[in-house]
Amino acid sequence: MPHVQGGFAERLVVPADQVRALPAGLDPGRAVLAEPLSVALHAVRRAREAAGGWGRVLVTGAGPIGALVVAALRHAGAAEVTVSDLLDAPLDIARRVGATATVRADHPDDPAWPDDVDVAIEASGSAEGLDTCVRRVRRGGTVVLLGLLPPGKTGLLGNVVVTREITMRGAFRFDHEFDDALSLLASGLEVDPVISHTLPLARAVEAFDLAGDRSMASKVLLDLGGE
Repeated sequence: MPHVQGGFAERLVVPADQVRALPAGLDPGRAVLAEPLSVALHAVRRAREAAGGWGRVLVTGAGPIGALVVAALRHAGAAEVTVSDLLDAPLDIARRVGATATVRADHPDDPAWPDDVDVAIEASGSAEGLDTCVRRVRRGGTVVLLGLLPPGKTGLLGNVVVTREITMRGAFRFDHEFDDALSLLASGLEVDPVISHTLPLARAVEAFDLAGDRSMASKVLLDLGGE
């Protein structure tokens, strides 16, 4: 029963078994990525369980979650990871965390697009991203839906899924990956480029506005002790 309410409160009560001590040496500025990295690790685990291994991987969407998926994939042994997005700034972050190739989603004829990838992870939360995954994955390949799609019905290339025998799996939040995320962050997993801005709590409205501008920002942090 995952919660849906946020944590913007002076006091927040949580079950004791959900509390974790930060590993020695892990800066809180990196530790804040433990939750979204757990989501990425869960999606990567779901993909690997279905695919049985790694070949060529496509990730659609280079927002904070998509970029963390890239880092998780590279850590898991994926040697070839292509990332697509509509904007150059997030694609630059994807390259900095390990993407071996990037491509603009609005450039369908770009030769950088891979064909017949073994695994595709949809992290954009868009129907277009899902369509790309289904079209680009090989026969018998695996598509993992991670990004939350818009409310209502979303069109799906169902006949392609059937005739090419594509495996489709969902990945929602995380299961037991949180401890792994903390360990990876403490060990130096390359994720720092995902954090694009840190603002003090007094500028919270500005921070939220900035976070909504994907051409400028990736993960935006609020410094609760800042001026």
